Amino acid sequence: MSKNPISASFNYNSMKKQPTLSILILLLTAAPGGFFAQSAPLSDTLQVNSIRARVQSNGAFFLGGTSGEFLVPGTTGAAPALSLMKSAGLWLGGRDNAGNLHLSAQLYNENGKTDFYPGVLGEDGLPYDEFNLIAGVTKAEVNAHIANPAGMIPAVYGWPGRANPFFTNYYNFDLPLNLSSLAGFHDLFGNNHYDPDEGDYPAIDIRGCSQKFGVDEAMWFAFQDAGPHTQSGGLPLLTEIHAQVAGFNCPEGSPADRVVYVAYKIINRDTVVLDSCYFGVFLDFEIGNGGDDFIGCDSARRVVFAYNGDATDEGGFEDTPPVMAVDLLRGPLDPDDPFFQEAPWHFVPVDDSELDSPEKYYRLLAGRRTNGQPFPNNGVMYAGDPLQPSDWSEISDGNTPGERKALASFGPFRLVPGAVNEVILGYTWVRKDPNGSVADNLSIVGATMDVVQEIFDNCFELFEGCPGNVATGEPGAALPVTVSPNPFTGLIRVESEEILMESVLVFDATGRPLRKMTLGGQASATIQTGDLPPGLYILQVRAANGRLAAYKLIHN
Repeated sequence: MSKNPISASFNYNSMKKQPTLSILILLLTAAPGGFFAQSAPLSDTLQVNSIRARVQSNGAFFLGGTSGEFLVPGTTGAAPALSLMKSAGLWLGGRDNAGNLHLSAQLYNENGKTDFYPGVLGEDGLPYDEFNLIAGVTKAEVNAHIANPAGMIPAVYGWPGRANPFFTNYYNFDLPLNLSSLAGFHDLFGNNHYDPDEGDYPAIDIRGCSQKFGVDEAMWFAFQDAGPHTQSGGLPLLTEIHAQVAGFNCPEGSPADRVVYVAYKIINRDTVVLDSCYFGVFLDFEIGNGGDDFIGCDSARRVVFAYNGDATDEGGFEDTPPVMAVDLLRGPLDPDDPFFQEAPWHFVPVDDSELDSPEKYYRLLAGRRTNGQPFPNNGVMYAGDPLQPSDWSEISDGNTPGERKALASFGPFRLVPGAVNEVILGYTWVRKDPNGSVADNLSIVGATMDVVQEIFDNCFELFEGCPGNVATGEPGAALPVTVSPNPFTGLIRVESEEILMESVLVFDATGRPLRKMTLGGQASATIQTGDLPPGLYILQVRAANGRLAAYKLIHN
């Protein structure tokens, strides 16, 4: 990293009295004359489909104007485009072996408050903040390059893939050469070097998928938390994050036209283990007029959403306010729980006026109130169907609509040095038809998010073209599966004569996974449940073709 003059000036092997490298980083960056020089974040907008989603290179999502920039089409009597979110961003937290809290949080970048900065970290944890970019590429450009690699398309030849020899021809700084990975690419010859002149091309880089470019537009940028934490006041984690943002160009009404996929690759550059870690995403919902909203979640699908709290969104979408839904497609791996792989999750409301210490951010990440008291339902709030009076929602609680900010988080888990984790989300707006009411739009959230999940499960490949509009949202309607008995006692039987099943999972009412059977294409399964206590459970069936269905079950 030749552009960073301090990278050869420090020998961290001699700093044995410091409990962690990140504490030293904080002291140096906060001190007068400290070496950290902030690069102003860049911004860009994904605009391939019906959403105009603005991102910044320091990890701030959807900031802009007074109501944010997750812009979707308005309706008759409303503005041409209105926002559904004001802000979104990562929160990370964990404790070292001395009990010190390391915490980073993204909110609004207001009044000089930020914990994240553009750039990458070296293997030694030092920032290379000149690496400030948002690289964008379209499927048309990738296909043109595949047809003629000698065409030297700038978006492809300037892609920040590892060891790209052409990178500096397009940017005024060098490509970091000593990092194991940067932006994803299709590696034609398997040498882990991005060689566009040899036919390599940009790709979406997520665990378990071959490196292809299945979307119609994508952006990539990197940011890190080694600078001063003026937002949370927490110690840095020395974390580097690679963000990928992607969308499809599909006809209006298709779920693929209404989703922005965001994939975070989170790399731990520190040299110590952090315990009781949580990764989360802060969500400031803004359904047109953001002063009359409610929030909720579908715990079986691991989907969170916001909707207008009454029939009319005055001064916003008026009589047809859409639902804003976020699918938590993938969470961080828990090295101590390889069977279920991902840590448990939480969904809690946020009052940012209470956030005056790192501990309060951390308590929210852990599914607790800022005063340390637990939220109900193990911190998975409003997990019922708002259209069902007997289910738990803000409506059944008799709440007053208003501004709604929330945090969806995963944890606890242990974060080891060098760990590479992923948090992947699908930001989706849901409207049944141009005149859909709040109830109409809520009725199709589940079915819509099943399609969003299926696209992700297929590694962003639309094998049958753009999916059509979703008509109903009845759980299980997409799969001809029989689940019995219900209520159940010692076992659950799942059978189908028409499809083959890939897996069956059982969750408790909070969304915590309790059973998982990998079937590999069987038509039936029996799950032993004799040790489960009485209560409500969710059974999720995944077909071999990737489609999902969820069923509510009662254990007597």
